[in-house]
Amino acid sequence: MFTEKQPGAPRVALVGCSALKSKKPAPAKEFYTSALFRAAYEYAEKTCDAVIIVSAFYGAVAPKTVLRPYDRNLRKLRKSEREDWGARTVGEVLPSFSVPPQLVILAGKVYADALVHGAHWHNIPRPEQPLRGIRGCGARVAWLKAHTPEGSKPKRS
Repeated sequence: MFTEKQPGAPRVALVGCSALKSKKPAPAKEFYTSALFRAAYEYAEKTCDAVIIVSAFYGAVAPKTVLRPYDRNLRKLRKSEREDWGARTVGEVLPSFSVPPQLVILAGKVYADALVHGAHWHNIPRPEQPLRGIRGCGARVAWLKAHTPEGSKPKRS
């Protein structure tokens, strides 16, 4: 079940990883190199209180955490495994906040569905999904760029 958003709840972006990655270890916010990841990360920095990157392999990762190359994708997992990943990943995020956060999911449908399941499992507010229903990477990048505030100072990462 989802709960109501609490006053003062931080907006926490969960930015989905991408298939395009660095071939060598790098901080998570630099490790993923796709245009969609870059646009989602910039949108998240300027519209949310915190940004966390979600990876099929690493789970919830702070932007400065150094990641090593890997090859894992949620699409290759069974639905129950994806749901387990979503519950585990959301569970990794929660201890950092004294009030249950308002999650903002910036990820593809497979990842978003798993994360929504995780939010439901942990009884936190229903996540925002601004990209839900926008099909195609190009359309998603365009939406993110159009909705990213100009000149805003980045929020904490």
